Amino acid sequence: MSISNENQSLKQLTVLGNGFDLACDLKSTYSDFFDYIYEQKKLNNTSPNNFWYQIFQNYKQQTIENWSDIEEQILVQLKNIEYLYKEGFLIEGKGDSETRSLIDSRHKSGDITDNHYVTAESLLLNCYKIKSEKESQNILKNQLSILEKDFKVYLISITTDSFYSEIYYKYYMKSKVLNLYIQLCNSSESHNSGLISKLKELTKNSRHSPKEVFDERISSIYQEKNNDENLILTFNYTKVWDVKNIRNIHGDLEKGNIIFGIDYDKLNKNFESKGGNSNNNKAGNDEYKFNKAPIEFSKSYRVLENGLTSTFDISSDIDIIKIYGHGLGKADYSYYQSIFDSVDLYHGKTKVMFFWSDYKGKEKEQIHKDFVKGVTNLIEEYGTTFSNKDHGRNLFTKLLLENRLTIDEIPVNALFLNV
Repeated sequence: MSISNENQSLKQLTVLGNGFDLACDLKSTYSDFFDYIYEQKKLNNTSPNNFWYQIFQNYKQQTIENWSDIEEQILVQLKNIEYLYKEGFLIEGKGDSETRSLIDSRHKSGDITDNHYVTAESLLLNCYKIKSEKESQNILKNQLSILEKDFKVYLISITTDSFYSEIYYKYYMKSKVLNLYIQLCNSSESHNSGLISKLKELTKNSRHSPKEVFDERISSIYQEKNNDENLILTFNYTKVWDVKNIRNIHGDLEKGNIIFGIDYDKLNKNFESKGGNSNNNKAGNDEYKFNKAPIEFSKSYRVLENGLTSTFDISSDIDIIKIYGHGLGKADYSYYQSIFDSVDLYHGKTKVMFFWSDYKGKEKEQIHKDFVKGVTNLIEEYGTTFSNKDHGRNLFTKLLLENRLTIDEIPVNALFLNV
């Protein structure tokens, strides 16, 4: 099945994750950011007087590998805090020293885990009296906003150099070339090899050419090869060039409205509104009421709060969905559910193309294996949302039989050979 040809205009939606920027050598991972921020605090001889910086200071542990793990950790910490209040380890109005003594003794006796202990210690930083759970959540939300602002400053520092800066110009060129490849790629192997050759020729000697010359070459290939309508949905904060219809889901660096958050559905599943007596309430209170889900930490809430809504339309007439650079973590499953629902993935004709690339630090075979597993989990999880369970179970098979699901490698090393 040929996905793109010069005689047919298609409507395609491209979904980009952090892997897109990483493939273009932009140091935008959580570890790059934390390397920067903790080094800054060290140089300024300041301690991270912030709950989240206390929690993430051990970010180099193997258990945290990407941004989805950071979002997962935010959820874990909110659950830990709920537990500490519910079980009476944290009581509103109680003094800091008394609370520390209680937590230390309960930790030694095994009543609370190391994870709960770290949460309590971080929460008690510069806290003289315990506040209510809701007040604590508000403080943590404000402190999370500080992380967002720090990350914005960090991204600006690595993305706003002059075009005469070799490092930034490389990133600019690579991102344009990679975006062009994704927009024009085809399931036909011969088509793709021809496209790679054309892009190699494009980048040849481009490092020594003015930016305007490079842009003209990019535009000429678009005009020659591309009649499609392109929409881009990006989880990154950075700009995507050469596409008019684009939405930065979690904020746009140019507008300065960056957000971190948790999937709304995941919050609702983990925090249920309950009330009544708690037999396990060790604080001795007559009643403990569970707070409802702290939706202020959800991505959906933060999007509305920061005015990130748009007229971006994901309609049922999309021919191809292309996904690249995304970890396919559970934190973002609701976005894919919404996209797949919009195109009626089971009954419709939309094709889904997943792309992956090789990168340093991991064996290529393992990268591919993990990615296939991620795609499988995503499609199977989406199938569980169907009211018709038979359709849900056979969705993956149906997509494969109809040749509407593919997993392809983007050879970034070949694309960027001359950059």
